[in-house]
Amino acid sequence: MSERAPGTPPIDHEIDSRRLGKIGAWLTVITVAGFLIGWGFYLLLVSGERKLDAPPSPIAEARTPRAVPGPGLQSTPERDLAALRRVEDEKLHGWGWVDRAAGVARVPVEVAVERVAADGALPDFTVPLEVAAP
Repeated sequence: MSERAPGTPPIDHEIDSRRLGKIGAWLTVITVAGFLIGWGFYLLLVSGERKLDAPPSPIAEARTPRAVPGPGLQSTPERDLAALRRVEDEKLHGWGWVDRAAGVARVPVEVAVERVAADGALPDFTVPLEVAAP
């Protein structure tokens, strides 16, 4: 296969590959230089525009949107719920004053249920209670 068929012209040896390489290198250099010159010119124009720009209005700065704060989540919800239930249990099962000046007291729920069961009727909550003088 290395031999030529009869009647085919000889291979063209007039193409200089070194010269083609130099042309390709020069085209690359010219392209990069043009890019760098254009980039420098762009930076020069941008800096000139920034100098000519008026400072922004304080009203416009005040109207810029602010970041919305995130939700205030509990760091330990289980512990908070347990503390809330402990306080509620103390109120349900303990004695205490609701309004000492008016003579309104809080009784444990068990005692209130026993008293209602012993009387056989629920108190009338529509009528204000008579406060006994101490």
